[in-house]
Amino acid sequence: MTRHAPEPERRNQILRAARALFIEKGYLAARVDDVARRAALSKGAVYFYYPSKRDLFLALVAEQHEQTYSFLDDVEQDGRPAVVKLVDLGRRYLDYFAGLKTPPRFFLMMSEQGIRDVDVREECQAVHNRFVDAVARILAQGMAEGSFRKGDPVALAQLLKALIDGLAGQSAIGIRPDRETLLRDGLPLVLHGLLAAPDMGDASAGR
Repeated sequence: MTRHAPEPERRNQILRAARALFIEKGYLAARVDDVARRAALSKGAVYFYYPSKRDLFLALVAEQHEQTYSFLDDVEQDGRPAVVKLVDLGRRYLDYFAGLKTPPRFFLMMSEQGIRDVDVREECQAVHNRFVDAVARILAQGMAEGSFRKGDPVALAQLLKALIDGLAGQSAIGIRPDRETLLRDGLPLVLHGLLAAPDMGDASAGR
């Protein structure tokens, strides 16, 4: 007989099974029957919490993005100078990717499914925009403080998001970031491209 469990525990049980199956079989091949079997539950129990396979996938997409929202919420409440906030955010992502027990392959699945499913695409766009908005504010703060060179904070935030997505994509196929090397060499490279420098004239004039 299936043990009665609190709703959050049961949802987590189902989502863990669904994530594993989506990664193993792909979205189209995975079935709710398979999820129920992997979770050691009845098919009806799965449908009680998630009315369809698509609802299961969307719940996993939202869960995948919770970590990003948590990171950004902490940064938004941080009263320190912009350069410190940006370094701390970078460290958090490096720690996250380096500390994962298994590759974040669901990240790539979200992007693939987002091509076909408008709701998945909109959720992925929402977390992208949330990151860009938060980091753009950090960059604008740093420009006002004089620690970052002047530029379009939104465009620069989009570039930094691309770096984060690149790390996630590499991690998804088993290329884990070397945390110490990236902290020592990678993060300074990003920062020195942003830090204000003495006025040397318009560098673009000779182009």
